[in-house]
Amino acid sequence: MQPDQLPDAYKGGRLLYRWKWVQIVPAVLDPLTGDELVPAVFGPRCPEPPLDVFAASAGEIEAALCGNAEVRALVTAALPPADPVMIREFDREGNVTATREVIPEPPAAPVVPLDELKAAAVDLINQRVGELRAQHITVTVGQSATYLEKQDEAARHAAGDSGPFPYLQAEAAATGSTLASVAALVRATAGAWTGVNADLEGKRRAAVEAVKAAQTPVQVYQACTHLRA
Repeated sequence: MQPDQLPDAYKGGRLLYRWKWVQIVPAVLDPLTGDELVPAVFGPRCPEPPLDVFAASAGEIEAALCGNAEVRALVTAALPPADPVMIREFDREGNVTATREVIPEPPAAPVVPLDELKAAAVDLINQRVGELRAQHITVTVGQSATYLEKQDEAARHAAGDSGPFPYLQAEAAATGSTLASVAALVRATAGAWTGVNADLEGKRRAAVEAVKAAQTPVQVYQACTHLRA
């Protein structure tokens, strides 16, 4: 494998590879003397499951990324020498004036510009918050507006408004409940959800601000720990 074939993240997502330098093929030993006849073959592998940036600690993220960099350096060092390339220099008449050999540089490790990495991290953070919200409410097209309508009807019902309350009445008919009990349930649910959502929004903003302030790729990924469960 080449260094540019060892990315940090799986498809740029929330899962980080944890590359290790491991023995792939054991050494061949002389059965009589125990001397090494053929050396062992080492290479990069991922024996451990990927690291979820939303479940990992900042230290775990740093260790994974630093370990990946070390393995890429080992891969580069283990590459066979590249064949030299002949470079010829010509004068204006097209005559060769000099010839020299140049050894090509090995493939570079994958480098994602920091701005692009930050933009991808913000998308990941917003997506994760959406997933966490979906654990508490139904996230479908138009459902947010429906919740707001029901909350408004429940608040008007508590204030003594005579209605109409089409959303509350429809739910009462569907569940076999009274209008008053449905209104009370909507108010209680809305109150509980406000606390949950406020907490999620605070964590989301903290994560996004940490991404903005990040100076290194490690710090960008570490910003995701603000949403750690």
